[in-house]
Amino acid sequence: MTVNTEAIIAEINAHLAAENAQDLDALLEGMTDDCFNLVVPDPHRLYAGPAEVARRYRGLWATFPDLKVQMRRIISVQEDAAVSEHTLSGTHRGSLFGVPGTGKHVEVATAVVWDIADGRIRGETVYFDAATMLRQVGYLQ
Repeated sequence: MTVNTEAIIAEINAHLAAENAQDLDALLEGMTDDCFNLVVPDPHRLYAGPAEVARRYRGLWATFPDLKVQMRRIISVQEDAAVSEHTLSGTHRGSLFGVPGTGKHVEVATAVVWDIADGRIRGETVYFDAATMLRQVGYLQ
């Protein structure tokens, strides 16, 4: 089967645009019914299904009301997966791993492995350095 690389990249870019716009309906519309987010450094880690994925994004937006996720590059696209690097930034206003909002700016590199099913996003496995985030908000030295 031929991989429609451009369509998969368009799906990822639409997902990031919805994430940046905090448009939960558009974000979930681009995902399958069995969607998931696996956030590796998150104590909760796995958010399975639309309700849990929505809860994860609401929490992220509450923590960083001005959240921006900037695509740095797409490393690989295959029929059932893609890998990309981003820069996540925002102002820490809500709880971050139990640390109350500090008003400090956070900027961290992230890597995402996208699970693709029938040309749609099924899930994201998100990697980032939580210690860097916690240093930036003043919790770690």
